Amino acid sequence: MPALRIGIVDTGVNPWHSHVRGKVSGCGIRLGPDGKIHEDDDFHDPVGHGTAVAGVIRQAFPDAEIFAVRVFGAATLTYPSLVARGILRAAAKGCDYVNLSIAIPPGPGNYVMAAACAAALEAGCTIVASSSPDRPGWLPASLPGVYAVTADDMLDVDEVCLRGPWQLAAAGRPRELGFVAAEANLGGHSFACARALVHLVRQRDLVG
Repeated sequence: MPALRIGIVDTGVNPWHSHVRGKVSGCGIRLGPDGKIHEDDDFHDPVGHGTAVAGVIRQAFPDAEIFAVRVFGAATLTYPSLVARGILRAAAKGCDYVNLSIAIPPGPGNYVMAAACAAALEAGCTIVASSSPDRPGWLPASLPGVYAVTADDMLDVDEVCLRGPWQLAAAGRPRELGFVAAEANLGGHSFACARALVHLVRQRDLVG
């Protein structure tokens, strides 16, 4: 059976982090001074968000191949065109699942993200994106065929609830860090997204 391959389109991933070590490759996608999209092999994570998301996924699937796509700069700024390219890169690398712990407000440039998600879905990817109830219409969670996930910390870490068509809820907690107090750690819809992705993979494996 082919190895499970999961794309994480985010702030990058630190492959040497103790929660992530394993099969990790990736790329960086950025907007250059010339206004054009540039791609390189720099997927290091200056923020830590993507690494924490990857840690949740790695804990569940230690043998999975993670393909990290960095679409944020150090200032946590990105654009729909970069996210769209990231989705397409993950699909082109044969990712079975793509985690998008990202929320972009609707705007005139979001059609490129919609087109990228449609292409990735057509290629056989399952796309899971974070969603916030107070941000209706934000992308990519609001797009057809994309699983939209909100955080509900009343749920156990392995519990996922169906809240509507293509709408899931999961615990918004990252993996624990022994040297960081729980209240100082990251959390929220981004990590609910990763936990829902884990659930969907396990459901696929049960069916398959």
